[in-house]
Amino acid sequence: MITPALVKPARLYLNLESLIAYCREVYDLPVSKITIYRAVKSGSLPSMKVNGRLLFRISDVERWIEGSSEKKGDA
Repeated sequence: MITPALVKPARLYLNLESLIAYCREVYDLPVSKITIYRAVKSGSLPSMKVNGRLLFRISDVERWIEGSSEKKGDA
């Protein structure tokens, strides 16, 4: 029997390239690096920097996408 401590946790964070692939595969959204950088700069997409690389929590990405689609639906 495998103990819970030995089970690899599900991926919680995405790097920039993985985020772009995630948006295309899961949401069918063709986002670009520039779009992501602008969202980070504006504060609408939370991120953290680790060893010079941006990391994004999947739950934050989902909220960002859902928030963006709600804004477009209101217009």
